[in-house]
Amino acid sequence: MSKDRSDSGRYVETVTLADVLAIFEEVEGPIVTSGDVADALECSRETARRKLGQLEDQGRVKSRQTAGRVVWWLVDEDSVHEVDPSDPIFSRTTYSSGESTDASEHVDDILYGNSSK
Repeated sequence: MSKDRSDSGRYVETVTLADVLAIFEEVEGPIVTSGDVADALECSRETARRKLGQLEDQGRVKSRQTAGRVVWWLVDEDSVHEVDPSDPIFSRTTYSSGESTDASEHVDDILYGNSSK
């Protein structure tokens, strides 16, 4: 992708996060490198690394350095959980006037569903 400039002379972003995510479907295997992204999107490796880093900051990909190279993979969307405000853990009071309550004494039971309270 060429470096386009706006009317003010500033570079216009031509590589989007969606473009980078699409590379995970195009590249064979569960991982990509910044080189894979750079080659596929015709951008610099630095741009590819920066975009992959943004996706990692958003929790959409993870990375690991291996054999002198960083590899990136998609985060399993099923493993990402949103906060459920109706979860009973949020309706319990853990402290009252500095005293611990039943919830704080039985936190494992509450968190892991072993409690009928």
